[in-house]
Amino acid sequence: MKLVESYSFQFQAQELPQKLSLVSQEILTGYLLLEFPTLGGTNSMNPWYLGLSQGQVIFSGNQQLSWQVLLRIFQRYVARLQNTDVRRAIRELEQRFLQEKHKMQSVLLIEVLHELQQVSSITLEDLRVALRLQVLSDFDTYLFNYPGQAQFLPSAQLDIQTPLLGFDIVDLLSQAKERKFLWHKLQSTIPSMESVPVLNLEVVESANLTATQKQWLKTLTSGERSLNEIALYLTQDSLEIAKLFANLIGKRLVSLKPSTVTCTPEIFVVDDSPLILKQFETLVTSWGYSVRSFHGPTAVLQALEDSNPTAFFLDINMPGITGFDLVKQIRRQPQFASVPIIMLTAEQSLTNNWRARWTGCQFLSKPLAPNDVQRFKKELRLLLAELLPLHQPSQVKNR
Repeated sequence: MKLVESYSFQFQAQELPQKLSLVSQEILTGYLLLEFPTLGGTNSMNPWYLGLSQGQVIFSGNQQLSWQVLLRIFQRYVARLQNTDVRRAIRELEQRFLQEKHKMQSVLLIEVLHELQQVSSITLEDLRVALRLQVLSDFDTYLFNYPGQAQFLPSAQLDIQTPLLGFDIVDLLSQAKERKFLWHKLQSTIPSMESVPVLNLEVVESANLTATQKQWLKTLTSGERSLNEIALYLTQDSLEIAKLFANLIGKRLVSLKPSTVTCTPEIFVVDDSPLILKQFETLVTSWGYSVRSFHGPTAVLQALEDSNPTAFFLDINMPGITGFDLVKQIRRQPQFASVPIIMLTAEQSLTNNWRARWTGCQFLSKPLAPNDVQRFKKELRLLLAELLPLHQPSQVKNR
């Protein structure tokens, strides 16, 4: 095993595959932390962690490996884990393991994997396939499109943290290039994964399809779901869903329309001060945004189960749990891994600023005096205009 204390590089768009190919020649164990200052048009660094064990890729995500993060990845790609009884068992499992804070993360992760197999009858190979899909999905997002910088963070724990075998970087890069070609080939038919499929009912009824196939098509295209939402619903790789619908479109069974969802960006703000919440809500709603206010972390975490906020504003200093602890719990949910998070605090310290940046968040100081109010309003307005511009279509991942 080789631990490299100092290993960093910068890269331009399209250069990252070559850089990672060079990394594959090192037998590294730890995290390759890649940051993309321009991703999504924000000032945050948008961290991407590529977990390595003796040169093999064993993890990919927006934060370091934990049993909670790994569980979310498996739930995204393993259909069996969506079974009602299995989901209930997984919730019970999560609650139990959250209480075992005295155990090392590596021990918890192995125990969770073992119990997950017990409650769902899935195999380690099922989990390995899911993890590979997550890695390739992240490669789709980051590998070819953005400039950035990388730093290696040694972590001997990654050698023992998961019993799942790793993936060869060169093989992953080869498959990622094939996926890039396929995405490009599909682009004329599938211009956006945010598009909504519409069933061409007359064509379907006259087609040489069984009743079961017709019903499946009707179910698949019901509910005004986007292609991305269908991929989540079916726990399928987004590329496979794009290929499926390209085939259906070619047969004129389905057509696409732009997403009709024009929801006002919804912002979650969490603070233990009712006055701050009221002032924030009044100000931001006057600019055309939707705001939901929460007095503490428990309520906001419950609300995430059936909500899709476009940004979070979190107070750093709250009783019982800090804003940074809340960030970790939000980021554990894959659908919120890249949603902007802004830390609010009255303490203008370099430590808080550094911690906010390190966690992939931005930092905004609350007004400390009446003459700070205008400064705060101006900074907040500019921040929202940059992160969540109104009256513009949402950005679609560039494949």
